[in-house]
Amino acid sequence: MSRSAGVEAGNSTSAAVRAGMPGLCGLWFATAALGVAGQHPVAPALAVAVLCIVVAWAAWRPGDLWFMLPAFLPVASFAPWTGWWLVDESDLLILAAMGGACLRWSLDAWRRPAAVIHRTPRSMRWVYWVLPPVLLLGVWRGLDDARGAAPWTALLADLWAQGVYGDYDLPGNTLRVAKSLVWGLLLMPVLYRAGEGAPLRLARGMVAGLALVCAAVVWERGVYVGGLDFSDHYRITAWFWEMHVGGGAIDVYLALALPFAWWAAWIAPHGWRWWAAAALVLVSIYAVLMTYSRGVYLSVALALIALAVLAHKYHLVAPDGSVWHRRAMVCLLVALVVEALGVLLGGSFMPGRLARSDQDLYQRFAHWQRGVDLLKTPGQWVLGLGLGRLPAHYSTQTLEGALPGQVRWVRGTSGRTQVWLSGPARPGVKGELALAQRVALAPGGAYSVRLHGYAGASALLKVQLCERHLLYSFRCQEQMPRVLASGDDAGGWLEARLQGPAFVPEGALSAWREGVLSITVVQAKTPVRLDAVELIDPQGRQILKNAAFAQGPRHWSSIAHANFLPWHIDNMQLELLIERGLLGWVVLAAWAVGALVLAAQGAARQNALALVVGVSIATTLLIGAVISTIEIPRVSIMLWLLLIVSPLVRNPSLNHRVLNPTGGGG
Repeated sequence: MSRSAGVEAGNSTSAAVRAGMPGLCGLWFATAALGVAGQHPVAPALAVAVLCIVVAWAAWRPGDLWFMLPAFLPVASFAPWTGWWLVDESDLLILAAMGGACLRWSLDAWRRPAAVIHRTPRSMRWVYWVLPPVLLLGVWRGLDDARGAAPWTALLADLWAQGVYGDYDLPGNTLRVAKSLVWGLLLMPVLYRAGEGAPLRLARGMVAGLALVCAAVVWERGVYVGGLDFSDHYRITAWFWEMHVGGGAIDVYLALALPFAWWAAWIAPHGWRWWAAAALVLVSIYAVLMTYSRGVYLSVALALIALAVLAHKYHLVAPDGSVWHRRAMVCLLVALVVEALGVLLGGSFMPGRLARSDQDLYQRFAHWQRGVDLLKTPGQWVLGLGLGRLPAHYSTQTLEGALPGQVRWVRGTSGRTQVWLSGPARPGVKGELALAQRVALAPGGAYSVRLHGYAGASALLKVQLCERHLLYSFRCQEQMPRVLASGDDAGGWLEARLQGPAFVPEGALSAWREGVLSITVVQAKTPVRLDAVELIDPQGRQILKNAAFAQGPRHWSSIAHANFLPWHIDNMQLELLIERGLLGWVVLAAWAVGALVLAAQGAARQNALALVVGVSIATTLLIGAVISTIEIPRVSIMLWLLLIVSPLVRNPSLNHRVLNPTGGGG
């Protein structure tokens, strides 16, 4: 064989490998997504059909991943209905999208092996070398901490048995916290390959996602508390079911996404587009106000001020420079001020929260100090406790952080799944943690509940059926039955008739309220085993799904009430320090600072989207001073997307695409 023939054969082999690897990855991603979707507890056929569309869409237009992910991630979770915890529909969305994009990558490589493709910008290539080892180290430390003295085989068997279910103080929480960064690293080469027009697509996706979240907020407020009731102590959660144990998922998301709503109004030309964008800004600010979060108020206010000041500094001019557009933007700003004053002066809840600010800040500092005190050795300061291990340590090593209860799923010796409920870790602990399932409420009459279980000692339960979206209850029927101690491990049945008002709709919107059945152990250190739960409606029908737990935790979840301290440190910087150590904190801080520098360079070159991306990143970091962010996978993925797009907004050649609302594909 001649030298030229050998070189040609080598090039062909190399091209085949370059084409084949993305295809194999894409096939694996798509197959995994569709396989898990086929096991969806609620609508497997629909889940498979939707993900097939996602795979086809991503294969047809890979660049639309920049739009697809920020548009649909905020609503891609149905955890209260499925019972899933470790993964949810957002993970399937990412897998399917990557699968389609990688298949297209492989096809393009076969068809056009010499074609020029977009690659990872030089300013981001260090991430591939530094973040994976740091991530793997954090996962190893988390799992090693969780296993204690048990062998690794026992830990892995426990994780396998846990599946997609689990709890925050168990080993699976390490994987749950780690997955968002795993997705970010896997997405980077796929996204950068379709980097042309990425900032514009991302911005449009952010606007679309924010519109969906705002629609959920308006529905939630209208159905449960009333859109203009500013005195009720109700704080929105929208579609962020991660807040079943508290936290600020929606707070962080709104702070991150709202700059893009203002951008949409700023670039929109005269006509219906501007009015639609202005309406989104107004509803977004309404959503911000309905969080009743002082941190969100401050972060969003500073973000809007920063957008105005920096736009003036960098001489950024709106595409529609007409007098009408300038006056319209001023009127929109005035409307926002009036809206904010209406909430602050039109009810008693927010003024009361503002009056308690000093006391709450003192308690927050004490909470942070207890979290930092968990780091006891030099190794923990440098490398952290391990990913996802904060709840386990905080709940066992601080008096104030004791868990208000536990829900544990175990497989009995007979092979049947059972759930063990425990009350507070010690007497005097504030709050509750309940086993819960969502149900449709029937008007009129009282409900009854039948429990089959076992208790080694007499235990008092609280059984409630309430009108409830997630954290806050309205009309309730309840009973507090006592489970008597039993010498027979088989246990027995207990039946109780719930007492309380009938669920008669008070208006057209209240008829849409959902119900939540919750079961709590009231006494401390008194575990109760449940083998089956039945809820009988006024017509005598048993309405619970998976009532005998034959399908494990499917359709069941847990909800905390009045005490969320064990699950959140309420500070992103401390969260990183405690779980990932100084090493992880420095690496992620370097990534964020680098992204801000790139965005600032783009803004200096008069790229308006660079300014918006930079302000969004800065706002997320600012609100991270009072809210944990990285522990919320769907929200932290949004932050990773902003960091990933940052080198692409530095290029001033994108400016004409940014300022032209009809230009580019999205």
